[in-house]
Amino acid sequence: MIRYLIFILFFYLTTFISALTIRDNSIIDDFGNTIPLKEYKKVVILDPGVVETFYMIGAEDKIVAIGSGSKTKIYPEEKTIKLKNIGHMVNVNFENILECQPDLVILNPMGTKTKDKLLSFNIPVIVNSARNFNDILNNIEIYGKLTGNEHNAQVLLTQTRKNLEILKNKITSKPLNLKGGILYSTSPMMAFKRNSLPGEILSFLNIQNISDKLSGNKPIISQEYILEENPDFLAGAMMIKNSEDIINKNPILKETKAGKNNNVFLIDSTKTLRGSPRIFQALEELYNQLDKISNENIN
Repeated sequence: MIRYLIFILFFYLTTFISALTIRDNSIIDDFGNTIPLKEYKKVVILDPGVVETFYMIGAEDKIVAIGSGSKTKIYPEEKTIKLKNIGHMVNVNFENILECQPDLVILNPMGTKTKDKLLSFNIPVIVNSARNFNDILNNIEIYGKLTGNEHNAQVLLTQTRKNLEILKNKITSKPLNLKGGILYSTSPMMAFKRNSLPGEILSFLNIQNISDKLSGNKPIISQEYILEENPDFLAGAMMIKNSEDIINKNPILKETKAGKNNNVFLIDSTKTLRGSPRIFQALEELYNQLDKISNENIN
């Protein structure tokens, strides 16, 4: 409990530490790119999380084109599917961007190779980074300022922080007392650690993450280790498309509490792995699911 309270205190005290910062009436990203702090009206976005953020603050009219992953669905799909798509967010065609005549391009950290070309044409560029909850909350405010939707951004921020506080109080008053992990792949079985968005979800919920004792960003979980840890649940994401594959490719899981109690399931990767405010919806959805497991353990 003390460790959890320390984490919550750290979470709220560090909301000013972020990937995008405001300084001297400018926005500065992690890579040192700087743009004027003003309203932009023709934005090309090559990061799905930013596209979703724009929609959630009512700034979709500022989007002239997007880039996405090869199989990426972007919320709200019935609307984003109608947007001009200029290619993969990492290997986007530079000429396609120029055709849009943008006054701002927002890049994904994995697709920065077009940055220098864009700057040579005097097109403002920033790289979106959202490594943790604080970054996502901060980005809501900044994108509100960059699109002239500050009021909507503040409404979303206020409601999100209120929901986080309510959820924090629930966990404080009734801890889940669970051990588990969010899996990246099934063969080999690999899991997300604390220093990732899925890992931060588990940390906020005060879940003992089975991968945190292991080395590497996405450590391989051996059969011996999974038996020793004996998790209460396992959630599949990223490369995993079917919850049955988790058990089928790792039959040893049938000997764990997660396998015996059928608490092996999938979570929505578009919410849990993307720097979008929708991650906070995933946080609450997972809490509700894990609360049932916790109650089953008690009973």
